[in-house]
Amino acid sequence: MGTHALVRFADFELDIERYQLRRAGHEVRLEHLPMELLILLASRQGELISRADIIRTIWGGNVFRDTDNGINTAIRKIRIALGDDPANPQYVKTIKGKGYRLDGIEPPALDASPAQAPAVRVLVLPFANMTGDPAQDDFCDALANETSATLGMVKPEQLVVIARTTAARYRRTGKSIAEIARELAVDYVIEGSLARDGRRVRILATLIRCADQVQIWSRAHEPAAQGALDIQREVGAALAADITPALTKQHEIVLARRMPIDPAAHDAYLRGRYFWYRRVHFDPCFAAHHALNGEDFFRSRGYFDTAVERDPTYALGYAGLSNYYGATVVHGFVPPEEGWPVARAMAERALELEPDLPEAHHAMGAVHYFFDWDWRKAEAAFLQSLRLNPSYPEVHRLYARMLHAIGRESEGQAAMARAEKIDPLGFQGSRAYGLVLSGKHEEVVSEYFSPSRNDRPPLVYQLLATAFEVKGLFKEAVDATVEALIRCAEPPKAATIRSRWETGGYDAVLRGHLDDLLARHRNGYLSPLLLAETYARLSQPDAMFHWLEIALAERSSRLFELHTNPWFQHYRSTGKFRNLEKRVRP
Repeated sequence: MGTHALVRFADFELDIERYQLRRAGHEVRLEHLPMELLILLASRQGELISRADIIRTIWGGNVFRDTDNGINTAIRKIRIALGDDPANPQYVKTIKGKGYRLDGIEPPALDASPAQAPAVRVLVLPFANMTGDPAQDDFCDALANETSATLGMVKPEQLVVIARTTAARYRRTGKSIAEIARELAVDYVIEGSLARDGRRVRILATLIRCADQVQIWSRAHEPAAQGALDIQREVGAALAADITPALTKQHEIVLARRMPIDPAAHDAYLRGRYFWYRRVHFDPCFAAHHALNGEDFFRSRGYFDTAVERDPTYALGYAGLSNYYGATVVHGFVPPEEGWPVARAMAERALELEPDLPEAHHAMGAVHYFFDWDWRKAEAAFLQSLRLNPSYPEVHRLYARMLHAIGRESEGQAAMARAEKIDPLGFQGSRAYGLVLSGKHEEVVSEYFSPSRNDRPPLVYQLLATAFEVKGLFKEAVDATVEALIRCAEPPKAATIRSRWETGGYDAVLRGHLDDLLARHRNGYLSPLLLAETYARLSQPDAMFHWLEIALAERSSRLFELHTNPWFQHYRSTGKFRNLEKRVRP
């Protein structure tokens, strides 16, 4: 959204992260809808916002509601809260026939006090595999990822750790530390490698201060399994020591509790997390509809199982298993009643072992969101995870997804913006996902579609396929779908889609897709929501509602996101659909 988390005007503070308006330090009560509108006005930094834009953003374009009176009432309540004279308003200005703007917004302060000093930005580069063994590539990636996650907990109020997906863009680029520092505005860079000396495998790591290119810490460790633990302990201490006088005892305890007793358990966890991350970033709707390969998920489970077998007290291993069981439901591999109870049990075990583990709170939040449909408990879990590690992009993304689903779009956009700051390069697919959730399909197309770009991740093409279809650009939708499938290593499926389009147009594509889904339903588990979505795309409402009822009965995970699901947008104004939505909400 491009707005700051704290917006000041006159003696008011609008705290977007806390969803709170304050005047002279005291909270000013404001109802949900006026607060959403105030946040939206603040997000434009004094620019005009039209009534049509307000309706689309806050009501999702649902014109069956009395939006005119709704806007007028919300503006009136905002002015009452601000003490603004409606005849001569100082803050919320009405531009007749155009819309509204919020005046008097102060620019962010440039001179921060020591207590509010800008956060130090750290980048952990992908560890280089110098062993000559390609099988060690995943371990190198996972080692860098886990080092990032561990550092995010060292001093969360002072450190911002750039996400692993952004770091991965600098693998083998040949760019210098100075160039990387300028591009990402980072203060410290950690370089690492895995090397072989005879039969011995060593981990090498170096911490570099970007301002003067000084190596402030460097270590070599062997054997590699134990070294992985030592690197994360020592690099955190070295980094904190260079920023502040010393790593406090509390932070030492946090890091020690994150590490397992058996180094081999940590090795297994790192590999499991690598494969889980590699697959989970597909659009779950697209992935489930096209039955994209789930081998990475299933490989991750084997490693997570090994982690807890080697060390039954290792909380991260249980958090990984919870992520696995939940993700396989959301991506359409197993029914909710099989996956989510196990995911809950694993998250509970992780929290029992380590109450302050961000990954465990993230895992429990996913259970509350996707299975319990309890957004209040989910939000509490996500916020607790972010308090423990504000540099955890996965939580920012899932929290943003939930905020969109429950209609708090302005907050959802702010959460996506925060994730973008942590993950500026790898975020492009996530930002497109946020635009799809907001119904901004035109922006997805204009911002991400370029025939000259060939470095987009699969997620972007998956989302472009959706955006093009919603806009009725069917040829482009087929092209994007084919490209997405090819990038997901599914060329036979891509060829089938292309053939159906060339012989029968888009109707043949959708009907062939329905036939594929019905065949999968006959032969094994298939989420009923997939069939409901396909019948919606084919404009067959009776069949759509039939399968929606079945999806409701099984608590299909993505059913909670009916509000943002693009395939149902033509039916949202009907009474039958609104009644269904009410039965989903807690």
